[in-house]
Amino acid sequence: MTCKGKMDEARKLTEIIASSVCLVASQREVSSALACDSAYLHHLHHSLLKDKAALLAFKESILVDPNSKLTNWEEVVPVCNFTGVTCNHFFGTIPPELSSLQRLQILRLNRNNLSGPIPDSFVLLTNLTLYEVSENKLTGPLPPSFFSNCTQLQNIDLSFNYIRGQIPAEIGNCPNLWTVNLFNNQLTGQLPTSLTNITLYNLDVNYNLLSGELLTDIVQKPSCLAFLHLSYNNMTSHDNNTNLYPFFATLGNCTYLTDLELAGMGLGGTLPSTIGHPRLKCLELQENHIFGSIPPEIGNLSNITVPNLASNFLNGTIPEEVSLLLNLEQLLLSHNFFSFRIPVALGKLPHLGQLDLSNNKFSGEIPSNLGDLDALLYLFLNNNLLSGTIPPKLLKCINLYMPDLSHNRLTGRVPPEIAELHEMRRFINFSHNLLEGPLPIALNKLENVQEVDLSSNNLGGNIFCNTHNPTSEGCVDNE
Repeated sequence: MTCKGKMDEARKLTEIIASSVCLVASQREVSSALACDSAYLHHLHHSLLKDKAALLAFKESILVDPNSKLTNWEEVVPVCNFTGVTCNHFFGTIPPELSSLQRLQILRLNRNNLSGPIPDSFVLLTNLTLYEVSENKLTGPLPPSFFSNCTQLQNIDLSFNYIRGQIPAEIGNCPNLWTVNLFNNQLTGQLPTSLTNITLYNLDVNYNLLSGELLTDIVQKPSCLAFLHLSYNNMTSHDNNTNLYPFFATLGNCTYLTDLELAGMGLGGTLPSTIGHPRLKCLELQENHIFGSIPPEIGNLSNITVPNLASNFLNGTIPEEVSLLLNLEQLLLSHNFFSFRIPVALGKLPHLGQLDLSNNKFSGEIPSNLGDLDALLYLFLNNNLLSGTIPPKLLKCINLYMPDLSHNRLTGRVPPEIAELHEMRRFINFSHNLLEGPLPIALNKLENVQEVDLSSNNLGGNIFCNTHNPTSEGCVDNE
């Protein structure tokens, strides 16, 4: 089946899941599997009926319900759905008796308090296509026999558990496996090369303890892989963690890849020219040991919306080719060693909502055309070597939510255009600069701002009290 066919099939499966209200099995099988728990279920059902009756009687005694909080307290509504009422989650281990449901196709037990291992008897669920047990407290290893027998699996989600051990090679026996979500467990060892036998669309193993080199085998042949999330493991790049080229070079085979997350692993090496994968929308490489400059080929990432390269050892300047990234929504380059001027090209990105260049060594003036960014919400230029005045045009970004220009070498006055930020609701931080002159009266118009920090400058004059928020201004260490 082609990737497009697989995607259509996945969408249909999603619709089936969304409309399902019960396990896909015969009534006889359910009765047989849960017969041993019938007394408990009867007690639980009877208890809920008593609670519901008591709540309905309480509602009858209420004469006035001004906020209509009890509107859905009706006989036809399950008591657990009553407004203001919550029911306990399931707890204990997953009952092995579920394996008697041999026609079962979809099993969803997520968001409970289930503990213990995956039952060995689940090897009998040979028709299972979807298995979701996320957000529980499952422990133990992934049983190899489960993947050997349940070859119809298409989606498995065991995220947010405490599963240990290695990912078994037998996972490659499930040729239809489309999504594997093992996010936030305690898995160790290397990714099995048998993953190449699967037409994976989504692989998420973020936040585990996996090790070994980045596995080029997974992406070496053409595949349907669209989401590859490997962040916060203990993997390394090639050649003793110095070479990213082999991995990125093979990514060219993943023609459907849109999300690549390799953050927080201490990966070493330079960014290769092959980084410019045209379909990528999200690229997370933050918190690594990547050094060198950003290659101009980054301009080939025509669909990128979020490149996160923060907290590395990158230097040089931002290439002018960044102006080609017209879909860019966030540019996150903080905590590196970039220098020289902030390129004017950044002011030509129509959808840019967050620009974080903080904690670098950028110098020169702030480009005034950043004020042309109508979508700009968050601007962090703090902790650099920026000089010159604050561009008045910058303060006309009426949607600007959090501008931080602190800890630079900015001079001149605070522009009166600061009054244009009347919708500001968080903070303005121009502290630790060389600003001078009187405080602009316009500060008094910032009715919604929570904090204004102008401390450690050379400002003088009177402090104009904001009657709406009299504690909003920090002006210590001024004149």
